Amino acid sequence: MTEYKTTTNKSKLGLWALVMLTFVPTFGFTNITDNAVALGPAAVPSWIIVCLLYFLPLTAIIAELAAANRDKRGGIYSWIECSLGPKWAFFGTWSYFVSGLFYFQKVFSRIPVAASWTLFGENKFNDQNVDMLPYMAIFVCIALTWMAGRGVKQFSKLSSLGGRLILLVTGLFLFFAFLAYFTGTPSATELTGKTMIPDFSIKYFATFSWLLFAVAGAEVAGPYVNKVDNPVRTFPRGVLMATVLIGMAYILGSMAVSLVASPDVLGKAELKDANYLVHVILADNWGLNGRTVVRFYSAVYLVGSIAAYVVWIESPLRAMFAAVPRGTFPEFLTRADTRGNLTNALWTQAGVVVVLIAIPLIGLKSIDEFFRLLTDLSSLSLVIPYVVLAAAYFAFRLKNIPAPFTMLKSNRLAVTVALITVAVGMAGFLGAGIDSYVDAETHAEAIRAVLMVYGGPLVLIALGFGLTAANRARAKMRPNSTEQ
Repeated sequence: MTEYKTTTNKSKLGLWALVMLTFVPTFGFTNITDNAVALGPAAVPSWIIVCLLYFLPLTAIIAELAAANRDKRGGIYSWIECSLGPKWAFFGTWSYFVSGLFYFQKVFSRIPVAASWTLFGENKFNDQNVDMLPYMAIFVCIALTWMAGRGVKQFSKLSSLGGRLILLVTGLFLFFAFLAYFTGTPSATELTGKTMIPDFSIKYFATFSWLLFAVAGAEVAGPYVNKVDNPVRTFPRGVLMATVLIGMAYILGSMAVSLVASPDVLGKAELKDANYLVHVILADNWGLNGRTVVRFYSAVYLVGSIAAYVVWIESPLRAMFAAVPRGTFPEFLTRADTRGNLTNALWTQAGVVVVLIAIPLIGLKSIDEFFRLLTDLSSLSLVIPYVVLAAAYFAFRLKNIPAPFTMLKSNRLAVTVALITVAVGMAGFLGAGIDSYVDAETHAEAIRAVLMVYGGPLVLIALGFGLTAANRARAKMRPNSTEQ
């Protein structure tokens, strides 16, 4: 891999830039409205449970491992590798990277929808214009890849701007929602002990599992730890501050949404529009022009989404290709430019995502079905790296590997936290696919759902090991190979 110049102090990331680099790709108001529809008032205690048993422990784990690997640039790969070795590091990071590819295929169309709400105060892509979304998603993919290639210092500025704006509109929503309630406006949802206590049914367990995925993102700043000013002190503080902001926003936001709109009302809208609709309702309740208010919110959401997706484009890719041993992938993908950017890998990734988006457009139904199959197979891949990361931390503390920063002083407490995080992550992996099994109409469909949802990530991970093995074999056969 090509060496590049060390980042100067003037270009180091400060505390606030780091907080926003974590906050923006992790927090999403749509996660609040989606789960308000799925869980109703029970979403509030559910978010509290997720934050206490999963999000905060995971952040503590990330803070310690990042501090111990502050001179490395592989993020989650380096954190796992330091205690479990390169094979487990590849196992966790490849699943992380693969889930991102199919995530991009699904979400790039949200940018045009946000732009439509900003310009027109409504979603213009619901009916006759919906076929335009894939073409626009391809343009978005190319444009955001170009932005990601400008380097972390540049897109961290966009994250800081987007983060400030998102905090502003979220804070305004919370303020006016709670103010309306405390000044006499009745709650749109019945908030009682009975309605807020989860029923702990199989359906609830399945839905609750997806809340774990909603807090994924605390690790995205990891590959940039060596670009942070005073990383031992700044990085742990930054990710913890971001975690507190995100947790409070999800908990208070769920309460505020319940005050403003009932699950039935939000459920009548398309899920991608529910986060817009709730702002229209709140504005109308205050006698304001809902169409104008939602345009302001949509503009902020548009900027925040662009910032979030740019980080998601760059961070998993850097974690995957920046620290793996030479020969794992073709040197073309692992080569960095003089600024440390993996430009070749960025545009290769963009090419893959464009193909995933474009296949349905050219009418190849069999291939389209194949890619839909891959999307289903990858749906739970995201939870695997967090389970492996928690296991790596467990080994890290048992081996007493020295670290300049220790979040959890007691080894007994640290390993207990690691085990709880592993257990919750595994429960999330198992629970997230239960509804597919329960909803199946026949026994054969139920078996297919189990194989698809639970076996899919393992198939894709095996594919990753196969690709690297093939590359190493090819490198050994090539004379004068530079790949070791």
